[in-house]
Amino acid sequence: MNSSSRALPSTGRVSWRETLVLMVASWLVPFLVHFIPSFGPREIGVYLIPAFWATFVAVYFGGALVGAVVALVTPIVNLLLTGLPALPWLGTMSIELVAFALCTAGLVRRWPNLWLIAPLGYLPAKAVAIALQWAVPAFDYHRAPLAHLLSSTQNAAPGLAVLLAVNFALVKLAPRDLDWDHE
Repeated sequence: MNSSSRALPSTGRVSWRETLVLMVASWLVPFLVHFIPSFGPREIGVYLIPAFWATFVAVYFGGALVGAVVALVTPIVNLLLTGLPALPWLGTMSIELVAFALCTAGLVRRWPNLWLIAPLGYLPAKAVAIALQWAVPAFDYHRAPLAHLLSSTQNAAPGLAVLLAVNFALVKLAPRDLDWDHE
């Protein structure tokens, strides 16, 4: 398919300007969500997981590399501007977001029009972060890994619903060709 016929940037082939726009959006969305008053014992980001929304949009339009860059930048910028995520969780969140970007990029490549990719990509990404915390002594991890995965998924249920809506909207508004990765 000729790239000039696309209304939106081709997945995996975005310019540096488009990447910059994705990075700004990836910072802005979580930043704005952190201004919503918390309704539970934790910050609202734990429940809404806005960094995942932005990362998925970056993956959908930019592919694995752009998604991974956005995944690394988002937590750092948000920490500097809002104090969230808390510094001890910055590394874990960055790893989790990069794992999410890589996992969802693979799924988007395989099934570009599947609207369940983003919420499904959360589970292996969370599992990778938990496994790393459990395996590396520097994390001083004391939780049962399966219980951690289940409680994290339960806490993130509202954010997973938003991820589902974002994924659905992207598939409907900017569908990918089945052969987009072969250009």
